[in-house]
Amino acid sequence: MENKSNSSCEGFFKDDIMKGVCIALVVVFLFASGNFLGSLTNVKKNTAVETEDPVVITTTAAPQTTAPTTAPTTAPTSEAPAGNETADTTAAPAADTTTAAPASDAPSTGAPQSKAEIVAYFNDAANKVKTEATQVVRNYEDNQHNPEKLVLPSALQSIGEGLIGKFLKRNDTPVTMATKDEIVAGFPVSGQTYSSKLTDADVKEATCTDEGSNYSIKLVLNDCVDPAEGTGVNAAFDIIKPSDVTDNAPMVTKFSCNYYNNTIECKVDKATGHMVSATYTQPIVLDVTAKVVLTLDATVGMTFIKDYTITY
Repeated sequence: MENKSNSSCEGFFKDDIMKGVCIALVVVFLFASGNFLGSLTNVKKNTAVETEDPVVITTTAAPQTTAPTTAPTTAPTSEAPAGNETADTTAAPAADTTTAAPASDAPSTGAPQSKAEIVAYFNDAANKVKTEATQVVRNYEDNQHNPEKLVLPSALQSIGEGLIGKFLKRNDTPVTMATKDEIVAGFPVSGQTYSSKLTDADVKEATCTDEGSNYSIKLVLNDCVDPAEGTGVNAAFDIIKPSDVTDNAPMVTKFSCNYYNNTIECKVDKATGHMVSATYTQPIVLDVTAKVVLTLDATVGMTFIKDYTITY
């Protein structure tokens, strides 16, 4: 059994991962400033200054505005049979055969329907992990570098990509948490006695599907930047605090973290209300400014995925 022991970077963000990313950035920054290749200092400085422009944080292109194109196609078809009486008689049975009535019967099974209901149900199930679970197994963690989000001076792009990707790997070794303290420390939100304080205002999308003995719940959270403790993404996920980076890389003068499309997918046993499995997927973009000799900016994209099985 492997114990979870986290210091400055809890839960998703272990010391070795964050240090690795910081080391990679530091090497890149040193290389750019010219200190890394001493005799070529002036040349490197000039190159870095010239290529310092492209420092735009890439945000998610989540605006799915293609949906409206399906709406106009359905509108004209319902307009066609308007003047005929026979068309009216066929319209009545069509309305009767709609599955709207059976769909409205679904709530009688106890499944939460509205976003607020689904979030409240999820909170209850998630919080029982900390209070009632006897064992939590983290089945795997997949730490991914998102190179399409990496923005560095152009001459350093490939160097930074290789270095950062080296520290972000998938780990398929299971980690078992079998005591109350281990579960509180290791299951998100790490170190807290709760797993979720989400409100419906924190959630962009919520779905609940009846799968027989289980409900399958999916939550997609609203994007946010550097949320305060217990709010936004940090109401259900671990976050990276500025100190997680600055403690490992003191030359970092500015740090910000953009969380986008953070998603939780879980199954809840209908009979007990216990969450029995969960997958947390957390894409983030770090926005970093560091000063070595030159002041350099970078953005780094990463996705952290963790998968859990819970028993009671």
